[in-house]
Amino acid sequence: MRPTAISADRTRAVLTIAWDDGHQSELAFALLSAWCPCAVCTEERNNPDPLKVVQPKSADLESIQPVGNYAINIVWKNGCRYGIYTWEYLRELEAIQKSGRHA
Repeated sequence: MRPTAISADRTRAVLTIAWDDGHQSELAFALLSAWCPCAVCTEERNNPDPLKVVQPKSADLESIQPVGNYAINIVWKNGCRYGIYTWEYLRELEAIQKSGRHA
């Protein structure tokens, strides 16, 4: 499972991915930002402290860069720039988006 095309629509705030199995994913920037896989964002998301203050994540896309042949790196304008989104993770995020789960 690999993308054949990836495009970012900043107006709609959606990342569209065409996959080699014929499937097409549309992932909201807000979802991608909320589920950023970098160490800092993952730690914040998994912090069980009921009193933690959750800062809203920026969904303003700065850039997308390829990472080898297995992932993309998404850089957000809020400074988060270390999230490596593997192809498998992007498909998982689509399921999360469809389920309506939040970070």
